[in-house]
Amino acid sequence: MANRKGVFIGAYVPKELKESLRRRAAAEHRTLSQEITRILVEAVHGKGLPAGSVDRRAVATIPRRRSTDPLPRRRTEDLPFIAGDGKKK
Repeated sequence: MANRKGVFIGAYVPKELKESLRRRAAAEHRTLSQEITRILVEAVHGKGLPAGSVDRRAVATIPRRRSTDPLPRRRTEDLPFIAGDGKKK
């Protein structure tokens, strides 16, 4: 028997769901178990970065838009932004 890292979770799912998961896993060159694990991780921890990406943000970094554009957020159909000197941009 192979050494497994983790615990077994058994579940009954419809045959169609298993087949679609199997096809999706095959398209991504993963095993069915790897695909189910990936889906569960995303469901619990949120969607991560794409494979090969590195998150270079510091832990306490605030996204630039949030620090410069306070609520409510501006949209293209909103009134134009008026600069501090009174001229429209």
